[in-house]
Amino acid sequence: MHNQHVAGTEQTAEDAGETRLGRVPAVALLVAAIYAAGLVVAAFVLPAYDSDSSSSSGGTGQASETLVDVNGLGVALVLAVPLLVTLAVGCALALRSRWSLPIAWTLTGLLAAATLLAMLSVGIFVLPVTAALVLACAKSRPPALPPAVLPPPQWASS
Repeated sequence: MHNQHVAGTEQTAEDAGETRLGRVPAVALLVAAIYAAGLVVAAFVLPAYDSDSSSSSGGTGQASETLVDVNGLGVALVLAVPLLVTLAVGCALALRSRWSLPIAWTLTGLLAAATLLAMLSVGIFVLPVTAALVLACAKSRPPALPPAVLPPPQWASS
């Protein structure tokens, strides 16, 4: 932990606003989570399809439907995947164990591959989440390893 001595007061890294993850990874994860949650909400709320309707009396009308209206709840589940991956990456990075960073990179890589495969449909909308997760992983520091404790040399015991 970094301590700074400022005019008679001691200030720790947490007091200065630094999180366990670091500022950049924490902000990137927050942006990814908010954007990914917005994708799920947009599937239910934003009109994605326009349709013209006509009645037997000769009247016409326009209606707009959401992704969920047209494609069912399955599309909301597909759009929830980036949010779930973001939460999993955030948890992995927050744990700060030996395997945290490799797990976070693996999950981010899988999302990047899925984003690339879905680029002609919803992948373009998932791209900002993927980019934010890449940034969070790239700027995360691996946990500090404890100093190695070496046994005394063989010749010292004779």
